[in-house]
Amino acid sequence: MKCVWRSSSRAFFLLCIAAISVPALALGPADVLVLYNAASADGAAIASAYQALHPGARALALQNVPQMEEITYDVYLNVIRPQVLAALDSSTNCIVTTLGLPLRISNPNPGGYTFWSQYSSLESELTRVDIFSTREQMGLQRYNRPAPSGNPQAQNPYFTSVQPFSYNAFGIRLTSRLDGYDLNDVLAMLNRARHTYYGLPTHGVVVDDDPNAPASSVDRMGPLVSNVLGPAGINYTYDLTDAFITTAPGAVMGYVSHGVYGGAPPDYVTNSLSFNLGNGAVFHTWESFNAVSFRQGGNRGQGLLADWIHIGGTAGTGHVEEPGASASNVTNEDRLFQGLLNGMSWAEAAWSATQQLSYVNTLVGDPLMRWQPSIPGDANGDGVVDVADLGVVASHYGDVSANWSHGDFTSDGRVNVDDLGIISSNYDTSAGPPATAPEPSLLAGLLAATGLLRRRRISRP
Repeated sequence: MKCVWRSSSRAFFLLCIAAISVPALALGPADVLVLYNAASADGAAIASAYQALHPGARALALQNVPQMEEITYDVYLNVIRPQVLAALDSSTNCIVTTLGLPLRISNPNPGGYTFWSQYSSLESELTRVDIFSTREQMGLQRYNRPAPSGNPQAQNPYFTSVQPFSYNAFGIRLTSRLDGYDLNDVLAMLNRARHTYYGLPTHGVVVDDDPNAPASSVDRMGPLVSNVLGPAGINYTYDLTDAFITTAPGAVMGYVSHGVYGGAPPDYVTNSLSFNLGNGAVFHTWESFNAVSFRQGGNRGQGLLADWIHIGGTAGTGHVEEPGASASNVTNEDRLFQGLLNGMSWAEAAWSATQQLSYVNTLVGDPLMRWQPSIPGDANGDGVVDVADLGVVASHYGDVSANWSHGDFTSDGRVNVDDLGIISSNYDTSAGPPATAPEPSLLAGLLAATGLLRRRRISRP
């Protein structure tokens, strides 16, 4: 099957970009506490790198924590939780875990409980670190049932919120994990999270929705396309057949699928997906064990979020054990991407799309990552319109079969004086605070330096 991007018009997209703004008081470095295992050199290196990237973030070395992917509830309650609590204050809105810390917590049913869930992820448990102090609170995860068979506090009070997050307002902590197969994978992931731009005509989202997959009746892939991507003018490939989609016509910013339940082989992420991943690329699949391990060979017959990070992904949602096929248990993909497009941070967007806490869900990626709208005139996608983009236009000036990366910002297939006008209007603009266009004399000098003024006088395609 040949995959093509589908989207609204470029003009509509530009209108959407103008309307989007980052929420006030969004998460920042001072809100973040990074946890690492004192016995893990990699964990310490990640914490240090994170603080260098986000000055103001705090770090805490956890003592006496086993370097194992699975721990028991008593290790969490008696070793990890007390140390974390001692470091928290009301300004700690987000807790970040790192490579070297446990991934999931085992809490077998002690007997007598009908609605009991044995597993939870460390990250999901830490969202309720202030309140959940017993194994019963951890194991009784049915938020829709009253005690003693349920625990309403396992329901996420931030679910569906579009407001900037704070602990004081919602009474929980947001969490995310910085993990991968090795230190290099994590550091590369953090670097990609710094430069994430959406809306480029060459970028899009792949939504591979198999109608015969076990969770097809409860997934939210249809609303993602019809209510989020389409109205926002975002390119997408939406397949509603049994075909396993492995290619895309441009850089992929998001991948949503049923994984092995949609016809993919177990190692499909590394061996079958022939995607060019853009910075900020997000992974979300309806697979029970897609975050069960971050070690090579830890695959349980399904795709792994660790593989996504390894091939160039930047963030993703996953499960450390069977979540159950329900939009009440699995992160809602439509709300997730809507949050990212609305300027929410990764942690805010993902947790506002996840109803269940103290559960098997986990997030991987820099919690402060934000998708930023691309800037007209930014041909190379580095978040600023500058002389490098003029160089791109110079190389392709006069081309009649061009795209954005060649300098065709009007999407008419040509690189000509109209595209130069867009660079002029946006020169020195960055993804940060708006900047003004350069003085005409400065722009003329830059154009002359690239040879564009001479070529412009000769002809106008």
